[in-house]
Order: sequence, then structure tokens, then C-alpha cells
Amino acid sequence: MRLGYLSHVAGDDPATVYRETIELAVLAEELGYSSFWVAQHHAGHLGGLLPSPLVLLAAVAAQTLSIRLGTGVVAAPLQDPLRLAEDAAVLDEISGGRVELGIGAGADPAASARSGRDHDRRHADCRAVVDRLCERLGEPDLTPARPTLRDRIWWATGSSSGVDEAAARGIGVVSGRPARSPDGADTGVAADLARYWTYAAGPPRVLLSRPVHPGRTPDAVAAEWADDPAMPWADEILVQAQPATAAGQVHRTTMRMVAEHLGPLLAAGGPAPPAAGTGPVVSRAGAR
Repeated sequence: MRLGYLSHVAGDDPATVYRETIELAVLAEELGYSSFWVAQHHAGHLGGLLPSPLVLLAAVAAQTLSIRLGTGVVAAPLQDPLRLAEDAAVLDEISGGRVELGIGAGADPAASARSGRDHDRRHADCRAVVDRLCERLGEPDLTPARPTLRDRIWWATGSSSGVDEAAARGIGVVSGRPARSPDGADTGVAADLARYWTYAAGPPRVLLSRPVHPGRTPDAVAAEWADDPAMPWADEILVQAQPATAAGQVHRTTMRMVAEHLGPLLAAGGPAPPAAGTGPVVSRAGAR
């Protein structure tokens, strides 16, 4: 199981935050992270300062060699599919095929309003944009031609229907919804992902986004992950330092702690094997 890192690119000064984010990506590569992701926010929503993630990732690509570069995520309803396909293709070309294109419906009503979009239609609009994006990436006249990028699209969703939409299109799933409620009850995320593995139109790909709060010890985080019923279905864990507006030092401390203490557990297959008889790992191996 792989390990990724997500930054919300938050702070007070864009120039400082962008520079620190590039440095954070370089550190992630040095520490052995498989991927580095940046979130898109418009007009400082939730403290995020990055409206154009592909532009910043181009700068990251110039400073790194092998780490995969993810958008976590681009709000698809606000995008022109051709423009998104072209921009992502250029980044994929200059990075040597390292782009992981995460998309989602978006959760900022103000951003929808500024773009002249109906926020209540965002899920239907997301489906339409994703379908057109997939078509554009496969068109022979796309310049530069990057047909394999179609196989590196990820759909970030917190709903069962969103997981099913991704499965029908053979798109990877990014799930940030907790698999257990605060009282410990199963929220159904694992069942959604199990269904996705059964019905995905292409090779199943699951990325779990999980927060790591300051002060949590490696043992405590490992215990949380071992008790996470969605974990056996994941290919990669995407770590988020909390809060999302955390300072650079918090990111660096979190990144080092997870890489040094939890990375070996993931490399060995996860923090704990699935319960006997549940079969996720066996099913996954067969699906490969």
C-alpha cells in the first residue's frame, strides 16, 4: 500500500505558501511518499490560496523526479473540459507522466456563483464534465497527446452514488468520508468500496484521505487505521495534517512522523490484515 500527502496550500501570503508547498513536495519525495497532492480553493475559501493547482504542480515537477503529482481536487463543474484536458496533458508531458488528476463536484457555493454556475446542479454538471474530459483525453488531436492520463483520473466523492458513478466509468475513487462515526458505528464506506471493486469498469483504484491531528502518536494513528474498515480496500493512504490551515512546520512534522513510523506498516500491506473471511485483500489480488 502506498502513501501520499495532501496540502490545502493555506496561509496568509500566497508567495510564501507556494514556495513552502514546493519545498514540502520535495521533502515528500525524499521521505519516500509515492504522491503529493494539492487542493484547489477559490477566493481564499477555507483558507486555501490555490485556485490553479496544475500551475503550481508544474513548479513542483521542475523540482522533483519521481513523485506523482495530484490535484485534490479540481472542481469539475467550474471547468471547460477541453481546457482542463489540455492543461493536464501539458503537465503530464513535462513531468514525465506523473499526473494524477483528481476531480470532484466542489463544495463552495460562492465559487459556483462567481463562475455563473448553479451550485445545486453541481453533481450533474460534474458527471457531464467528467464524461467530456474522458473523451477529450482520448482524442487523437489533443496536444500534447497523453492518452494514458485517462487512466489516472480520480473522482473524489463522499456519497454512495458518487462511488457508483466512478465505478461505471472505470475511474479511481478518492474517499475522505470516515468509515466509522464518532460512536464507532460503520458508516457504510467499506461497503461502498467493496461494491466499487466488484463493478468497476476498469482496474479498481481507491485512495483514502485520512487526517492526522497534531499531537497524535504513531501508535494512536496506527490503531485508528487498523480499525478502519475501509483500509483493506485502499491502494494508497492520502495523509492530511490537521487543521487544513496548519503552518508549514506542522506539515513537515506530520509528514516525517507518518513516513518514518507508519510508512513501513503500509509497505508491509497495511496496519493490520483484514479479518478472516472478509476477503478484501484476496479479492483485490484477484481483480488485479
